[in-house]
Amino acid sequence: MAFPEMQPWQYPPRLWALEGYPGSGKSTFAAQMVTPILVVDADHRFREVLRLVDGSVYELSKNPIDHIDTNHITAALMANMPGTRVGTIVVDSLTAILEQLIVQAMMDKETGKVKNQMAGWKTKALAMRQLQDAVTRWGSDVLWIYHLRKTRDANARDQVRTSVTDTELERLKRCINLRLQILEQDGQRAVKVLWARRGRAGMTIPDDSGTWAGMPAKIEAAVYDGPGQGDKQALRAPQAEKRPAESPAPEGMAGRKADEALVPCYADGSPVSSNQRAIADYRAYEAAEGKAPASLAELRAWIRRQA
Repeated sequence: MAFPEMQPWQYPPRLWALEGYPGSGKSTFAAQMVTPILVVDADHRFREVLRLVDGSVYELSKNPIDHIDTNHITAALMANMPGTRVGTIVVDSLTAILEQLIVQAMMDKETGKVKNQMAGWKTKALAMRQLQDAVTRWGSDVLWIYHLRKTRDANARDQVRTSVTDTELERLKRCINLRLQILEQDGQRAVKVLWARRGRAGMTIPDDSGTWAGMPAKIEAAVYDGPGQGDKQALRAPQAEKRPAESPAPEGMAGRKADEALVPCYADGSPVSSNQRAIADYRAYEAAEGKAPASLAELRAWIRRQA
């Protein structure tokens, strides 16, 4: 028979998403992934960690715009990936790629170029789908990097949000098998496994080296191997963390987990109408102000001020 027999993996491919605050060591973590590494360097900073990579690193293009435009990224991968043996594709970061589309949608609405901002969100959704398909089709490991941010809700309470919306994170799940978050406790960094397609999740694994040395293998052992004495010493209890153990809930969701929320809510807890225009106005406010509107009345007042 001409077809090769399929063999089982020891571990699934490293199709991972990694979130963390600016400066928390996301790119340094990426330097520990399987080489050769191909970088979609949308933040234009990966050269800072080149010395930490034990192997070759390739950049998508010498042209900076090719790293942030999804059409350019797709074209570069289609032209150059066939026949290569790239170990890991690192997208550093999704934040830089998607936020330009959000800003453009807001500007188009502000200048009257479009009347329905849902058109801008549709462009962003299509770009995300295009990027996922372009990056994941080659069979390489993939690390998607994006950011955490601290904001305040309408009552001035501290909130933690991801730079990638809940909708995009749900879409991303179709092509990842782990979602990871960088934490810091008493000056030591660690990785929390927020979600796993297979295996275990919820554990926190400390970085004893200070450079994430060997961390990908430690994560795989913690998620997929049977628990043993080594695991008990290596894993920390989630309640010992200072930063949120759960996936950060978006503002205005009244405490519900992101992947449980089907309809957005105002900060006062009342749900937004399922009308597409109402949801578009809500998303426009959220993107512009960095928080959910306190109420429908506040949203309407804000819309009037934009007119």
